[in-house]
Amino acid sequence: KIIDWVMEASDDDNPKLFKLTAAVTAIQPVIKAIKEVFARYPNKKTSVTLANSFPSLAFRKAANRRWEEGVVIGMSGEGVLPISNLTLAKVSGTGITVSGNGGAMTYKDAANFLALGAQTVQFCTAVMKYGLGYVNELHSGLSYLMEERGFRSVKELIGSALPNPITDFGALSPTKKLPHVVAALCQHCGNCTRCPYQAIVLDSRGVPTFDASHCVGCSLCAQKCFAGAISMRDRTPQELAALNEG
Repeated sequence: KIIDWVMEASDDDNPKLFKLTAAVTAIQPVIKAIKEVFARYPNKKTSVTLANSFPSLAFRKAANRRWEEGVVIGMSGEGVLPISNLTLAKVSGTGITVSGNGGAMTYKDAANFLALGAQTVQFCTAVMKYGLGYVNELHSGLSYLMEERGFRSVKELIGSALPNPITDFGALSPTKKLPHVVAALCQHCGNCTRCPYQAIVLDSRGVPTFDASHCVGCSLCAQKCFAGAISMRDRTPQELAALNEG
């Protein structure tokens, strides 16, 4: 209804970009209703931005209270990136023009938005954190990434993850992978030995070794290795047979 009001009152030559929240049960019905409004104004330039910040609860100091007061805030930045990715993927087949927003902090994040069909990408938190010069780094990083992947232009990159941006859960491999360490990169910090499955110990050099019978392939060690020394690899038949999930 509000978008209809704006469309009716606005000038034809003034482009309009409506920012929507993904904090809804399903985004597709929202997009469907907006497309019906857009269709009533064929001469007006318009599209939508996905997604906005997400309602969250934070605490702040409060006078004359024994405990802090809770206030609803809009959560944005890196924490909402996976939600924005999913939202863009879900609207990718609707035929509506979208500007990606919400969570993008790096050139790879921007590339993912574009591959999911976003025509443009908006940055706010990243630029506030690193300054306006960061935009040049984003341009440079995206250029190198496109060259590495064989894309000749941003236009060619847009929508390259479509029409099937999400791999169905049933199509995912059930085979558990196993961590692998590059000893030369290891900083011998021992963080990985906090493995919740007790599958990692350090050898005499302080380099992690992985127990194939206990490791379930959760990949937390690889994700949290600040040195980038750990990655996941396919198991050998012997390692696969050794896994005991009982």
